[in-house]
Amino acid sequence: MTFTQLLVPIAPGQEIDDSHHQAFQFANKCSAKVTLLLVIKELAEFKEIYHLSGSSLNVLDKATHHLKNDLEKQARTLSDQYSNIRFSTKVRVGTPFIEIIKEADESDASMIIINSYRQSKKDACERGSNTLNLMRKSEAPIWSLSRVPSSIRNVVVAVDLTNDEYQDFNAQLLSMAIDFCSSVGASLTLCHVWKFESEGFLRDWSGYSDIEIALIAKEMRKERLSRLNALLEVHKDSPIKIEPKVLEGETREVFPKYVADYKMDLVILGSMSRSGISGFVLGNTAEAMINQLDCSVITLKPDTFSSPVLTKP
Repeated sequence: MTFTQLLVPIAPGQEIDDSHHQAFQFANKCSAKVTLLLVIKELAEFKEIYHLSGSSLNVLDKATHHLKNDLEKQARTLSDQYSNIRFSTKVRVGTPFIEIIKEADESDASMIIINSYRQSKKDACERGSNTLNLMRKSEAPIWSLSRVPSSIRNVVVAVDLTNDEYQDFNAQLLSMAIDFCSSVGASLTLCHVWKFESEGFLRDWSGYSDIEIALIAKEMRKERLSRLNALLEVHKDSPIKIEPKVLEGETREVFPKYVADYKMDLVILGSMSRSGISGFVLGNTAEAMINQLDCSVITLKPDTFSSPVLTKP
């Protein structure tokens, strides 16, 4: 995957901060085109103004003109800082995540990069509903920036080895992760999380001893590691340092802990779900887990996914 066309939404009144600059530094390395997108949320109040004065369109036009001028001024300032980026600006009116998805489709964006943190957020790792809606419904990958940016040196991509239907998507995830790491000069961990679901049954109902259960678990872990290495075989000549890793336990517990303990700078996850984030290959607890991660997160859909926002009835 090449990252040559990037879409960066900027909320009205949102300042360009260090997190945004991390995205622009990435774009500068990729010599990318960057569209700064501002979405004016369509308010029911506009309709009330129109009924009272007949001038709601005039109010909206003035706001759009003012915000577009500010956005263009920001783009000119950024152009002076990032010589390899070609900046453009766009202002749209409507529901933010819907307009972002539409703009990504129209501009053929290779990635949407969003800083979803606001002062109103209570937790350092709390991502907003707009970001989660994008992760659920966007065909383009979503890079949700961390609140406190740092150099991206360690990246982890999670894959699901339990379902044969996911294998093509696992390959897609790994390929994208390697391309990203190549762009930023990071090392990559290919991670799979599993839990020995049958352990209790074998112990309580089948008469297996603890030693026998431990040997079975060891073989299952070995088999999963072998499948990770098989995924990596295609990329054996990659200059990127890639380490396979198998974790055991409840995903929502062990994966965020691994990310924190090993100071991962960015996590790449895949979503198989059409209707919700619950289809993440990490399992059906992914939405809660994402809000435990205070590092940057990239989410990716399969190539076959069609956004419900773009699908015509």
